[in-house]
Amino acid sequence: MASNNPYLITGAGTDVQPRLEIRKLILKDKQFALFVLAWNEIRKPDYKPPAARYGEQAGIHGMPYKTWLGDPAGQPKAGDRTFTGYCNHMSIHFPTWHRPAIMLLEQSIWEAATRQAQQYAKDNPTEASEWLDAANKLRFPYWDWTDPGDDSKFPKIFRDPRVKIRVPKGATEDHPNPLYTYDLGSPLPDGFRDRSSSEFDPEGRLPFNIPTAYFGSWKRTYRWPTHVKNNPTEQIDKLDSFLNRKSSSQGTASRGSWADLKKQVSSLFLYPENIAESDGAYVWDAFSNTGALSQPTEADWRNPGNSHYWTIARQLRGIASIEQPHNLVHLLVGGLGHMMDNDFASFDPIFFLHHCNVDRILALWEQAYPKYFMGNDGYIDKNGVKQQFKQIGGKFGWKDAPKKNPNDWREPTFSVNDLKGNTPLTPFRKADGSYWTSDDTRWGSKVPKNYTYEDIPVEKKLADPLRPTTGLFMNLSLAPSAALGDVIGDTHPPASRITPAENTRGGLQKLFGFNPVPARQHAYELLGESRKLIYPEIQKPRRADCDPIYDFRLWVMRIRVDPHMLGLSYLVNIGYRALDVTGNNILSGHIGSIAVLTRSKETQCAACQGRREEKVKSVYTIMIHHKTIAQMAVHSGEMHVVQLLQKSLSAEIALPDGTAIANTPTTLPPNAKPIPEEFTPEITLHSAALEARFDGTDHDRTKAQDHAPLTPCETYDWQFHGSLFPAQSWVAT
Repeated sequence: MASNNPYLITGAGTDVQPRLEIRKLILKDKQFALFVLAWNEIRKPDYKPPAARYGEQAGIHGMPYKTWLGDPAGQPKAGDRTFTGYCNHMSIHFPTWHRPAIMLLEQSIWEAATRQAQQYAKDNPTEASEWLDAANKLRFPYWDWTDPGDDSKFPKIFRDPRVKIRVPKGATEDHPNPLYTYDLGSPLPDGFRDRSSSEFDPEGRLPFNIPTAYFGSWKRTYRWPTHVKNNPTEQIDKLDSFLNRKSSSQGTASRGSWADLKKQVSSLFLYPENIAESDGAYVWDAFSNTGALSQPTEADWRNPGNSHYWTIARQLRGIASIEQPHNLVHLLVGGLGHMMDNDFASFDPIFFLHHCNVDRILALWEQAYPKYFMGNDGYIDKNGVKQQFKQIGGKFGWKDAPKKNPNDWREPTFSVNDLKGNTPLTPFRKADGSYWTSDDTRWGSKVPKNYTYEDIPVEKKLADPLRPTTGLFMNLSLAPSAALGDVIGDTHPPASRITPAENTRGGLQKLFGFNPVPARQHAYELLGESRKLIYPEIQKPRRADCDPIYDFRLWVMRIRVDPHMLGLSYLVNIGYRALDVTGNNILSGHIGSIAVLTRSKETQCAACQGRREEKVKSVYTIMIHHKTIAQMAVHSGEMHVVQLLQKSLSAEIALPDGTAIANTPTTLPPNAKPIPEEFTPEITLHSAALEARFDGTDHDRTKAQDHAPLTPCETYDWQFHGSLFPAQSWVAT
């Protein structure tokens, strides 16, 4: 390929094949062998074409801030400003831009794997068809971080420096494991430098120290490195500890961050289905990113209106975005290593397996909510004014308007660009030479992608654990010709037949652990017959065709933060400390974490600098598990849930390695050091009732059902319960 031609992203191979979970791909001997050999091959500094090299592709996401060689027509022209990145975070393009980014690496690996298979076939004619078939079927794998596996540890394939593969004639070879690390080369890529506390906090305003990240010294990518400049040790035991953090001091609740991740994904399938397609941009904005430009601020919620805008906002306010669990994986895997900073994260090979799983979740969401998308027309804001989704700076390939007055510091430094479904996703070009767009990436679009994901079986015991049965209840398929969420057997009366979209959403809610009726029934066992949780009075009626989920409310904290306040990524952890009636015994535990993924204050990323200049905030949500509420109530004797949570919840800010830097103590210590008010998160408490469309199952509809509805749960009657943790309650640790 001549250097003046683009590297077109057309999809791996010529037909549609499923991407496999990495632990399953390992079991496919020939596919896995080709995958290992091919990924190692495209890492070589002399691999051709240069645009297909892994190092070149890793550099698209951040450092070294050079245009990608696969898009030569997109190189800066005379008069254009310095290249400042392709950033697509906190943006409605976040999930769609990363789709061709994964396809690019998938295609490069497939091409190298095909050449290797052809060589094996030539040298071993009796095995030729097997190797060629393995290459044809090879697609990039994903890491399902909602599945802890049998041992609940960080998977072994990411821990081992070397890996054994099967080659022709039944032989075994030992090779470098491409999933373990990436050798950054010598010299390091341009811009790689150590990042110290003086860069993270150049004004010296924070009352705590931030350890140095030695990105300019480390010769390869690291996960959870010790804080040393040369040859750090990877603390994978700490990573395992975080993934298996217990949710209560009694050790009886589900695992910590494995459960956090699964719970956050389940929330993605609680979006309402009854919002009009013409209002789908609001839903897509809330789902696609943590910026949520079209959503009200926490201050707005203190005085909401009654317009159409507010009707939609009330339906969306307690539901997470796909960028939220994505961010948490970055910090859980990285610690203070490369994955915790978007300038360096994509050089760690696990970045791409992580994003492949994000893409799988996106595909499932698209099947469950096919009518919601960003569109090209923007949205109507709270004041009734039509707005376009915007991104300040970034998005190389769009010319920046010069400042009218170069000496006026008040004028924005960066241009403002509209974000639409037909906006170019630079630098990725498809088969006809034009840029991919978000419209092209949609799961149902006709633009070939040549991959899918395997069907997901949902067992009956998972769908309704209160009525233990065996066998298959539902098969969730992404095949274009398949009915969505096919239910096995005709279990529903014709008058109340469940729609395919409902099947899909209901199955996905249960697959990822959101199943409120069993949760309520188990809480009854904890509470006993003499105690009953007391909820706010329902203010909004349910739909006539729905059953309410009696004696249950969904409790959610909305967390609004400044993503740039520390100059590096950080965590906000929510926990609880419930006192018993004597005031002497404490029940404490972990509820959930949100992760703010960012770049340093000195980053070359124009979009990041633009958001910092505009003081853009990001929004997250944390669901409080019903079992945790019941445990707190039993321990404390407080049955009024609003008062229980207001008295018992706690919060802390922590670095990616888990070091707490600020918290909300029950009693302020005498030497407490307050943190600047602008650095404190805005955290508010909300709740909603739940309903599910009548599924045809025979039961007394005036009482709490004793089975999990086959239809998906929907929220209604959202209520605001006030702010938590005022600024003065936060102190440095």
